[in-house]
Amino acid sequence: MISQNAFVVVDCETTGLISALDKIIEIGAVKVVNGEIIDEFYTMVNPGVFVPSEVTHITGITTDMLAGAPDFKSIAKKYMEFMGDAVFVAHNVVFDRGFVNQELSRNLESPMSGPFLCTIDLARYLHPNLSKYALGALCEHFAVDLPQAHRAIHDARATAGLLIKFLKSMQNGGVKDLRDIPVIQNMPKKEALVVENQISLF
Repeated sequence: MISQNAFVVVDCETTGLISALDKIIEIGAVKVVNGEIIDEFYTMVNPGVFVPSEVTHITGITTDMLAGAPDFKSIAKKYMEFMGDAVFVAHNVVFDRGFVNQELSRNLESPMSGPFLCTIDLARYLHPNLSKYALGALCEHFAVDLPQAHRAIHDARATAGLLIKFLKSMQNGGVKDLRDIPVIQNMPKKEALVVENQISLF
C-alpha cells in the first residue's frame, strides 16, 4: 500500500522567493510512514546575508537569531541522510524543492532526483470544489493543527497531517501504488521488457 512508502514533508523559510538568488534560513522535515509521523529534522540555517525586514515580519526570524546557526553546507549531509529514498513532499513543492536543490548544488552536493509530490495539487485533485488551497485554509477545513504558520517545522507538521488524510482517502478509493497517485512527479520509468531470443534481420 502507498502508506508503507516513506514520505518526507519539507518546509523552508527563506530570505526571498528566488532560489537562485535567495537562501534558506530555516528548514523543517517530517517523515511519514504507515500514516504516522515517525521522525523529524529541523534546523535554522545561517544564510550569510541579512534577513529582509519583510521576511522577519512574516516569520519572526531575525538576522541575529541566525548568527549561531549552521550554514547549509554543514547540514546538507544530515538532511540527505534523513531524506533517504523517500518521496519529497511540500505545500507548493516547486518552491521548497527548488530551494533545497539550489542549496545542495551551491554546496557541491548532488541535488535530489527522486519522486516528489505537491499537497496543493493533491488537494485540488481530491477536493476540486474547495475555494482556497492555502495551507492555513486547508488545515482549518480538514481540522489539522497549525499552531504557528510560517515557521518551518510547524508548517511541515501541518502539511504532513494533510498528507496523511489524503493518503488515507486515496487508499480507501483503491489507490495501492505510488504510480497510481495522479499528481506525483518524477517517478522512474518502468524498465523496458527485454525480449529474449530476438532475431535481427540485416
